[in-house]
Amino acid sequence: MHPIISWVIGILAIVILGTVADLLLAHTKMGKFVKSIFAAVTILVIILPVPSMLASGCNFDDSFIIQPEFELDQSFIDFSNRIRINSLNRGLEAQLRADGVDGAIVEVDGIVVNNEIIVQSVTINIQNATFDTVAGQLNPRDFVTRRVAEHLHIDRAQVVVI
Repeated sequence: MHPIISWVIGILAIVILGTVADLLLAHTKMGKFVKSIFAAVTILVIILPVPSMLASGCNFDDSFIIQPEFELDQSFIDFSNRIRINSLNRGLEAQLRADGVDGAIVEVDGIVVNNEIIVQSVTINIQNATFDTVAGQLNPRDFVTRRVAEHLHIDRAQVVVI
């Protein structure tokens, strides 16, 4: 174990022991004495290793548990991106329902770049969809294409309706 980590663990152990002893002997004359002893020991545990660490040229930058290097978990990032795209799919389906198209199945094909979804194409299956009176008066494919393109701020050519 790294010397600094063991030093910090030693400090924590003394503090915990002192707290337990203080709780057990809180209302006795011996309690004040034990509390003073543990305070002195805690100070010694903190101070004694410092001169030897400074003399040996201890590098404090590399000493702690949290290191500046980190490793990305690509599978978690991919999972998170799939959830975001699935949420976009469900949101578009809900928006189409609000626009009068019930039962449309939306599939967004996109990538996430800099925490933003870049939509490459959208496929909408309206074979089992029902349209309300306003949406039914228009060409269903054109209506759905236009509404999805407006909602996503993309070109209509990126929207495929089947």
